[in-house]
Amino acid sequence: MAINPQQKGAMVHRFTLFVMFLGALMAVLVVRLWFLQVVQGDHYSVLAEGNRIREVSLEANRGNILDRNGEEMVINRQALSIFVIPTEFDKLEDPEGEVAHLAEMLEMDPEEIMGMVQGEEVQQHKPVLIKKDVDPAVYFYIAERQVDFPWVQADEMPVREYPEGDEKLAAHVLGYLGEITEEQLEDLEEKGYKAGDIVGTSGVEAFFEDTLRGVDGKEIWEVDAAGMPLRMLGEEERNPGKTVVLTLDKNLQRAVEDALSQGMERARTYYDKERGKNYAATAGAALVLDPRSGEILAMASEPTFNLERFVGGIDEREWEELNDPAKNAPLNNRAIVGQYPPGSTFKVITAMASLQDLGVTAYTPFYCSHVFNRGEFKDFPKTCWGTHGTIDFLNAIVQSCDVVFYDLGYSFYENREQEGWVTRLQDYSVLAGLGSQTGVDLPNEFEGRVPTPQWKWEFNQGNPDYQRWYPGDTVNMAVGQGDILVTPLQLANVYAAIANGGPFYRPHVGKEILTWQGETVENIEPVKIGDVTDKNNNLGIYVDPGNLGIVRSALSGVTWGSGTAAGAFKGFPLQAIPVAGKTGTAEVQGKQPCAWFACYAPADNPQYVVVVMIEEGGFGGAMAAPVARRILEYLYNIEPGQVTIDATGE
Repeated sequence: MAINPQQKGAMVHRFTLFVMFLGALMAVLVVRLWFLQVVQGDHYSVLAEGNRIREVSLEANRGNILDRNGEEMVINRQALSIFVIPTEFDKLEDPEGEVAHLAEMLEMDPEEIMGMVQGEEVQQHKPVLIKKDVDPAVYFYIAERQVDFPWVQADEMPVREYPEGDEKLAAHVLGYLGEITEEQLEDLEEKGYKAGDIVGTSGVEAFFEDTLRGVDGKEIWEVDAAGMPLRMLGEEERNPGKTVVLTLDKNLQRAVEDALSQGMERARTYYDKERGKNYAATAGAALVLDPRSGEILAMASEPTFNLERFVGGIDEREWEELNDPAKNAPLNNRAIVGQYPPGSTFKVITAMASLQDLGVTAYTPFYCSHVFNRGEFKDFPKTCWGTHGTIDFLNAIVQSCDVVFYDLGYSFYENREQEGWVTRLQDYSVLAGLGSQTGVDLPNEFEGRVPTPQWKWEFNQGNPDYQRWYPGDTVNMAVGQGDILVTPLQLANVYAAIANGGPFYRPHVGKEILTWQGETVENIEPVKIGDVTDKNNNLGIYVDPGNLGIVRSALSGVTWGSGTAAGAFKGFPLQAIPVAGKTGTAEVQGKQPCAWFACYAPADNPQYVVVVMIEEGGFGGAMAAPVARRILEYLYNIEPGQVTIDATGE
């Protein structure tokens, strides 16, 4: 059949359109191929390479922690561990069945594993630790059958290790590790930290984090389509962290912890007549400081905890237990965060101020009738723990006569109209380092409190009846009561200043930094932070060396004769090793008294400052001083002697 010209033209037109469409389509394909291969060729090459290249992170060991003699306190070991890879776990068709199989092999509860891999804190890029210290047979079974367990990773992980039997030794000083928090990550991200990293959370582990943390490395592997490794293409070596050498003496630390624990146990066997029950002795702290350098040789806090519980991560139940108020906050290092009224151990401050500003001498006479009723106190008399009769100032310190120090405190209050005398006792407290952090190289140190009229007015906003500074505020402060609070470490620095004849140093637990090969990087030198005899300080006050000598002489008498610690040191070789110190029994509203003893030895050439505090432990001379004696017996290799305890007094 013939095709008319009109039909033929239409066919040509459609064919032309079809050819044009094919041409346009080919052009688009060519342009797209050019774009993919030329413009974005490098990008897709990287993606393709990623399909066959895997990077395996190599976690660097943290640095070791040694005592001053090179004894190991914290080291590392490689633990056989099982991890779950979140991205692969999400691909499982039967996750419950797979988890049940793994749980059976690891002897765990399947629900426990499910909770680990489905928790809110799980990060898709980071393998989730399921169990450390896995049975080697199970570990190698999984490692050799990766095709059967594509969502499970068998790998070694470096974990902290503590010498056998020493898992609690110096726990508060050493500290523990934990997963980095959001707040920490904000501060540390620029240093290369990332979510999920393990960092120091307390103690030396936290303070020296930058020093202890190593530099991670990585291995680059070629893998097949199933993700199985074929060959290693390259490696970046990891570098272990540096070693921190501490000022602690490991054996002394153990002796101090034992002495404190035994002292608290002993306190619990004594009856508190006033409250009709035994002393609770709920917590305590003890430390040994070298006054010549600020080196902390031992620092103990009770109750304590087991550092092993934090290795590989602590579970929620254990964490709640450690933070249970009924357990008396075992994570708290009471040597630096415990704030307590110092009781009569504070009388050395009042004594220095009185000798310097009130014209008192060593032999100024006083009279103690057991009752203080001077001025406003006629209607509200205060009492002394004893009746001392006629007594000079030096013996008032030795016997810790409260009436004498009430009287001195009242004299400071009476002179408040003189220029600079409103806060005279407070200024001497600050001069000796109270009311501010010592600067110790441990995190979370508390400041204590030196109360002033201004502080009291601000603290009692909304309660006008308590805003005024009364005579009783100064009188109470003179004997270490009222609103004043100190930490055991702050008090140790006060007695270090007295022991040294004026200067005192920043307390520190870090002594030296080494490379992992043992080469010295840094020696941590003593730093002088104060001097009570310095005339050029910004407080405008100082203590004359002669007056400080009177205080030193009085403290040497506390362990002799009629001194309040004489019973605790009966039989101790004081002639060969004289001990100067001060007892303290601090009243705390609603609780049993807090027992204190602060001392230094030898009194004529001080090498050690020892401070002991027992919460709700009774009298300082009866309960805290014997603990200090045990510590000194260890320091001087003296056979432990029989302690005479008088559970009354100061």
